[in-house]
Amino acid sequence: MNKTNWLSQLPSLKSWLMAIKLAIPAYVGANVVLAFEFWRYSLVGSLLAATGNDGLILFFVVSVITLLLSLLWFLILVGLYGLLLKLLWSNPPQWLRLPKLKSLIMRDFGILVVSVFPIVVIFAIHGLLVSNIKQTFADLRTLRLTYDFFLLRFWWLWIISAAYLYQWRLRKSSI
Repeated sequence: MNKTNWLSQLPSLKSWLMAIKLAIPAYVGANVVLAFEFWRYSLVGSLLAATGNDGLILFFVVSVITLLLSLLWFLILVGLYGLLLKLLWSNPPQWLRLPKLKSLIMRDFGILVVSVFPIVVIFAIHGLLVSNIKQTFADLRTLRLTYDFFLLRFWWLWIISAAYLYQWRLRKSSI
């Protein structure tokens, strides 16, 4: 039996730093809100597809539009960051430089969007439980599902997800 060290399963320091660096456009730039909406509309569209209700196309179109808006906002934020680097340095340090556009979109934006998925799963479970409790106990006050509750309180889950996705990407690129 092959025993592996549990420390080897943790993301490397580089993965953690890349995740923290990505958190700036994600949380400070509120890009995580648009990514959350993409997953939320996709989830509703999938649920409608499973139940056979109308409106399926509408939710998928809205989810694609929010994904494109999220990408556009991400590129605007990255462009502003690049402009700030040009204003502050003629030759910025290597660790502050932006990667190539293809890597920026495929790797960083992809990780930003996929890292929101665990929060959406918690949102869906919480929403189903609250709606079930509300139907069972009609006079029970329920918690409101807000961005504050899910996106800001579960920021640590987003960071962990992003770090593991960066680690997976680094391992994949090294093979």
